[in-house]
Amino acid sequence: MQNRILALFVLMMTVVVLSSCTAVFPKKENIVTLSGEEATKILKGKTEKEIIDNWGEPDGTLSGFYGDIFVCNDKSIVVYFNAEGKVSDVLVSDKQN
Repeated sequence: MQNRILALFVLMMTVVVLSSCTAVFPKKENIVTLSGEEATKILKGKTEKEIIDNWGEPDGTLSGFYGDIFVCNDKSIVVYFNAEGKVSDVLVSDKQN
């Protein structure tokens, strides 16, 4: 009986610890309010899959570079990826027509 209670307690503590470790992924709406440097600090190292899973499919891709373009609130977010598919740089600017 004590072993079951101990196992249940350990399981509950594991769930609490793991749930407290999850970070909220930044929304596009928040990123467009930042400078490119600030956005790069927040997104650097995130994978392309993480970006797409959280922001949806990009509105465009770059020609000659490895990156995606997202549009939000009349702003463009250009996310550049390195060879490992992780964010290396971010550019936030007014939307180009």
